[in-house]
Amino acid sequence: MRKFLSVAPLLLAIPFVSHAQAQRPATPGPVLAPSVAAFLEQFDEAGTGSVSREQFLAFRQQRYAQTDENRDGAVDEDEYVNEYLARLDARLEKARAGHVAQTRTRFDALDADKDGRVSRAEFDAAGERTWSGYQKLLAEGEPRRAASPRVSDPLRMPTSHSLAGMLEIYDRDGDGRIDRAEFEQVRKDMFAAADRGGTGLLDFADYLAEFEDRLDRRAASVRDAAAQQARVRFKALDTDRDGRMTFAEYQVSGKRLFDRADSNGDGVVDARDPEPAPAAPARTAP
Repeated sequence: MRKFLSVAPLLLAIPFVSHAQAQRPATPGPVLAPSVAAFLEQFDEAGTGSVSREQFLAFRQQRYAQTDENRDGAVDEDEYVNEYLARLDARLEKARAGHVAQTRTRFDALDADKDGRVSRAEFDAAGERTWSGYQKLLAEGEPRRAASPRVSDPLRMPTSHSLAGMLEIYDRDGDGRIDRAEFEQVRKDMFAAADRGGTGLLDFADYLAEFEDRLDRRAASVRDAAAQQARVRFKALDTDRDGRMTFAEYQVSGKRLFDRADSNGDGVVDARDPEPAPAAPARTAP
């Protein structure tokens, strides 16, 4: 796994499409509730579109055994975190490869005259389109997007196609808004970061290198946050606080996860399960 740093802004945002998606033809399938889609993406390794309670239990037992690196019959905190990060690293690498595969498309979109280089004028023209899109988003509000049922991108790179993405990319002072001067300064810095030779023209190699730097910074940020969250989860599951998680403790979260996805209670998670109602807020004891 390469060493990752922290995140920086995008030059041009295009929605992520995995390499596997690009290679296979689009075929209509059942519409899955978001919770079901997320569950099947993680646990339906055979791609059958369903996971029974028995299959899920066997999966969890196998994962627990693999997590117990020293084979002492229990999982300690480092083992729990290491196993989770190993799976996350594989997902990050796959997502990174998908983003990198799209860099030529992004570069070609900027290269209006198709001379193999992106001038500052071409870059600024794309910026004008981004600014116009931002004004439209402000006027119309955040668009509702249909969830992609079987695709997740752990990098979640910010995109100029959403208000949240625009703020992450361009709101440097963190005041929740982007003025024109702030936008222009960020765009200027973006171009300079890619124009490593100072020629005023971006070639594909420099564009790709700058983009890969940003991907690695983003991945580092995601990974660090995930490691912290995994340690919090371990402490919550280790209910007797002995620093060793038994399978019974481990399976508490697994049962909760399965029961939520299996919203119709038939013992199988599949397209027949509707999205469960939001959990009621916890009530404070008097």
